[in-house]
Amino acid sequence: MDRETLKRALENADLTNYEAEAYLTLVDYGRLPAVDVAKKSDIPTSQVYDTLRSLESKGFVETIDHDRLHAEPSDPVDILTHLRERGELFSNAAEELEERWDQPDLSDHRVGVVKHADTVLEHTRNQIREAEIGIEVALTADQFESLQAELTEAAERGVVVHVAVYYEPGLEDLSEDWDRTGQGIEIHVVKIPGPFLAVLDRTQTFFAPNSRSEEDYGILINDNILSFINHWYFQTCLWYSWDPLLPDQQTPKTYISLKEFIRDVSTIYFDGAEVAVTVAGIDTETRERREITGTVTDIYYPNVFVNESPSLERLSTYSIIWVDTGSEEVSVGGWGAVFEEFEAQKITLEAVSFEHADQA
Repeated sequence: MDRETLKRALENADLTNYEAEAYLTLVDYGRLPAVDVAKKSDIPTSQVYDTLRSLESKGFVETIDHDRLHAEPSDPVDILTHLRERGELFSNAAEELEERWDQPDLSDHRVGVVKHADTVLEHTRNQIREAEIGIEVALTADQFESLQAELTEAAERGVVVHVAVYYEPGLEDLSEDWDRTGQGIEIHVVKIPGPFLAVLDRTQTFFAPNSRSEEDYGILINDNILSFINHWYFQTCLWYSWDPLLPDQQTPKTYISLKEFIRDVSTIYFDGAEVAVTVAGIDTETRERREITGTVTDIYYPNVFVNESPSLERLSTYSIIWVDTGSEEVSVGGWGAVFEEFEAQKITLEAVSFEHADQA
């Protein structure tokens, strides 16, 4: 490497032009009076003293005051370490810039692939801040702690948050420090390892393999059909089968899945309870968002079980409820409803009463 290239490298390591020139001059000649440093370089004499003092403050030279100021280069061990760290920083920055440049823009693409799982986590964090309806996320304890602030803020603004945390030794003690009191947030503990998965507002999915994968990558999805498939994977493999970290909250309780609502309330409904609900969603005819409040008047799915909660398999084909608002009876379907009058996005169980059943 020629001297000029070496000088540019030092300038990239936080030295000024004069500082790099002075340091290389001292490396070439050894200890010199300050005035000689100026003579053997292109540094003005008026600037050389400030330049040497600055280099000393950065650890590149040592100065000695005799009858006049002398300077000599410092032991290069720390300097070499600094340069190597800077080189690693620049290399990492280049890789990150390359990845950001290559990253897909989800506003223009349905599916994109990124090189690092951490990138998926950051995309998820940003989109959690924009979520309006529901969040389903499966992740490790460390990943949950990384996203906890955003998830809590989402729950506080009315977003339903379902968190499936993969079990690890000491999880019970670790979770004592988690804020688990926010309305709208539930945590289940999954006893098998799995991927990072987040399904947001039924339209976006973020995926990254777990630590056992031989490759580090991530998938970003902006598509409601593919998100529906991942929602079912979350529901069947990461949610229904596993116990909550805390007992289920009392009413009002909000669901983002009609099928989960039916599983929870069908037995008490067929036992004579009056079930009051508020349903937020989309009018399937006008495609406008609206909200209805009333009582459930009927629940249907193939081969209805009156005395026990239906299996997820039975609900997977077709399920529907009817809600009497006082002025009309509205048929309510789940995600992707076509034949019903209303597609439910959030179902809030407001109250359960057995008053009429007792009177009967």
